[in-house]
Amino acid sequence: MRYFIKKISITSKANWPYIILFSFTFIMRFIIKKIIFLFMRIVAHLYPYTIHQKIKGWFSFFYRQWILNFISGADYTVSIGPGLDLRGGECMTIGAHTNIGRHCILNCWTHYGKQNQILHPKLIIGQNCNIGDKTHITCANYIQIGDNLLTGRRCLITDNSHGGMTLEELAIAPIDRDVKSKGPVVIGNNVWMGERVCILPGVHIGDGAVIAANAVVTHDIPPYSVAAGVPAKIIKQAIAK
Repeated sequence: MRYFIKKISITSKANWPYIILFSFTFIMRFIIKKIIFLFMRIVAHLYPYTIHQKIKGWFSFFYRQWILNFISGADYTVSIGPGLDLRGGECMTIGAHTNIGRHCILNCWTHYGKQNQILHPKLIIGQNCNIGDKTHITCANYIQIGDNLLTGRRCLITDNSHGGMTLEELAIAPIDRDVKSKGPVVIGNNVWMGERVCILPGVHIGDGAVIAANAVVTHDIPPYSVAAGVPAKIIKQAIAK
């Protein structure tokens, strides 16, 4: 600011009104920021973060009990975070004590497209699973997830795709193609998936497998192994002691 005033004063003394206006604006911005800061200090004192967390928890409880009514196979022990995008809940079964993170997408496609394609999906999620925030599970055929699955955020599990690879299908806009499945997806018990893992159609993942972050799984993963990469490859196999 001093440099600005000095520069203008050297250029012309006629610019003093602009200097005064700039100084006034600068001071007022400083004062307003201080007032807002003090006001928020008062608000934080009257409305502590702990109270906010409790109120948020109450809303989450009522939201969870409400949305569970739209999932045919889920009991009151299932925890669902806010912002769930749910489709075809009547085709889903979710095991006890499973936690679905915030802003997840659970889709079972019973009808699709302008041609009203009829599908018969089934999605089964086991007990004690923890599904990370913004994970997308889309089912048009059959997806079975075992007990104790742990995923990072933004994972994708799908058993379907938009059409095939024929020239006739590729000439159609992807959104207008029929949904097709190359096969069911089966994930065993005690599987750990890192963030942004993609599980593609027809894949079977064995018990105790670990899928590294950002991996794209296109083939079966044997039990008790570690897979990583695009496409995912086995990099380590568990050895009994």
